[in-house]
Amino acid sequence: MTTNPTNSGSESPTELQPNPPADLEAPKSAVGSPSPASKSNDPTFIYVICQNGAEAATKLELMSASLNLNLAFSRPGFITFKVDSRNQLTERFSLPSTLARTYGWSLGKSVGDEATELVEQIAQHPKLAAAKHIHIWQRDPVLPGRNGFEPGVSELAAAIGELFGSTKVVKKNGQWINRVAKPGDLVFDIVMVEPNEWWYGYHFADTIAQRWPGGVPMMDTTIETCSRAYFKLKEALLWSGITIKPGDICAEVGSAPGGASQLLLEMGAQVIGIDPAEMEPEILEHENFTFIRRRSSEVKKRDLRDVKWLIVDVNAAPKFTLDAVTELVQHPSIDVKGIILTIKLLERKLIGEIPKLMAQVKALGFQVVKSRQLAFNRNEFCLVGVKDKFVLRSGKKTKKIGKPGPESKPKSEPESEAKPEWIVESTPESGLEPKPESETKSDS
Repeated sequence: MTTNPTNSGSESPTELQPNPPADLEAPKSAVGSPSPASKSNDPTFIYVICQNGAEAATKLELMSASLNLNLAFSRPGFITFKVDSRNQLTERFSLPSTLARTYGWSLGKSVGDEATELVEQIAQHPKLAAAKHIHIWQRDPVLPGRNGFEPGVSELAAAIGELFGSTKVVKKNGQWINRVAKPGDLVFDIVMVEPNEWWYGYHFADTIAQRWPGGVPMMDTTIETCSRAYFKLKEALLWSGITIKPGDICAEVGSAPGGASQLLLEMGAQVIGIDPAEMEPEILEHENFTFIRRRSSEVKKRDLRDVKWLIVDVNAAPKFTLDAVTELVQHPSIDVKGIILTIKLLERKLIGEIPKLMAQVKALGFQVVKSRQLAFNRNEFCLVGVKDKFVLRSGKKTKKIGKPGPESKPKSEPESEAKPEWIVESTPESGLEPKPESETKSDS
């Protein structure tokens, strides 16, 4: 195993290579187990995955949180930190971060030109043998949506997964590869920072996003949609636990050209689209869609009196978005269950304003408020608020949270499980005709 190769690329960070934690057995205790650093005098590192281009903002966010983390290594979409000896991170730690897509303990890296050699090297690590899942993914090469790129398990990562599935240790222990983990499972992570430079570590699937390979929900991004807003909303629902039921009345502010509305209609919702711009004809013609071609400030509030879910995605400063939401939800004739907001990060300094924005939403009467830069977001993040926490799904009560992607599994498949009602799929019954492949998906 090669551990300290020469850095390549435009960045030239100081690279600090960790040794594995002393305790390599799967922990038996719950959250609160001592951190690896407390059991060894060796330096301990964590890795953080973020959006390509969001490294500086992510570093600022984490290093401003008094976590005693010191920057160790950085590439676009991938960061490692050395954990200070004063830090009391538990082994199943949680980072107070909006921008961190996923994270875990970093055990090292392997560098080489032969994939089979790298696979055999990493497969010998004791932590891999203890894990129930192996997640393998590449860091984002560009911003999501650029040049047709969408996050997820790439073809190369899937092929590497097949190689791991053929190793003796995986055949013996039967780890699932690039599948959605069950809550609490130990997951061994392999991040392909470069095609020939693989970093590896582990984490516990203690949140919904940590159950997904690379923190990206497993969905089919090859389907034809009106815009990328389809994928953003789909991920927001999966992450937040919000269930849109057939017949629910949803209002979408900033609905054009119709990606999010398309998803809501497929789910059987009654949709009110609000936007001064044009909608796609397929959306306008849907029997469950009502279009108000105005700005939100011009909408008559009585037209929204039965709305239960408010979705807002407008290209405006955060203050404008929050002011528009406040005007709607505080009107006496409107009583929504929850809101899903896309907040634009027009400036890096807005990262420090996220807690204030969340406090503003909570002050509007929303009991549960949380934020995350979704994998399918761009220079923005998702802010969700619900008035009653009991309307949210519990990630610990369901066995599957999305369609499986490319995988390699040495043992036979388990008996089929009933699909949760909140898994969203495109169906012919949606009444939406696919768009020509030549058209480019927009982000709205």
